[in-house]
Amino acid sequence: MVGSLGTEQVAGVAIANQLIFVFYLCIFGAVSGAGIFTAQFFGSKNLDGVRNTFQLKLIINTCITLIGIAIFVIYGDRLMRQYLLGESNIGNVELAFYFGKNYIWIMMIGLLPFAWSQSISSTLRECGETVSPMVASIAAVATNFILNLILIFGLLGAPKLGSNGAAIATVASRFVELGVLVVWVCLH
Repeated sequence: MVGSLGTEQVAGVAIANQLIFVFYLCIFGAVSGAGIFTAQFFGSKNLDGVRNTFQLKLIINTCITLIGIAIFVIYGDRLMRQYLLGESNIGNVELAFYFGKNYIWIMMIGLLPFAWSQSISSTLRECGETVSPMVASIAAVATNFILNLILIFGLLGAPKLGSNGAAIATVASRFVELGVLVVWVCLH
């Protein structure tokens, strides 16, 4: 959907997402590493061990998120400019930088809910519960899709926000995913 907004908005969002993807990889590595122990503890019916590895995932992912936000705040402009200078055919570089900077600032709001959702989802999957993480992911994708339509293009009377609308929709979907998982865990 962002692709229909123009070269500069696409370039700005793409550059910001390349930086955010590195954060996602760090989160995935943390939950995967601790997940080996979670599965072993669950297999041996050691629920205290499962709780401890879940808490470790939350702590590590919260620390990674805080470090990621600090890097984005301190070095984000410089990193985005380096990517932009290496790109060709992006149109107005300053305009692309503007869109990318706005996008990444909004996306930072959703980094912690994403990290916590990954901690919960991975722990549930390692304990044999795969349906609730899937339902939470489907809810997040549906929320993102619907809000993208509304916020990017200004449908249903909403303001037309372009790439900022895409970021807001993604952040909202992160909170929905976390909410679904927390509600499921509290009920079960």
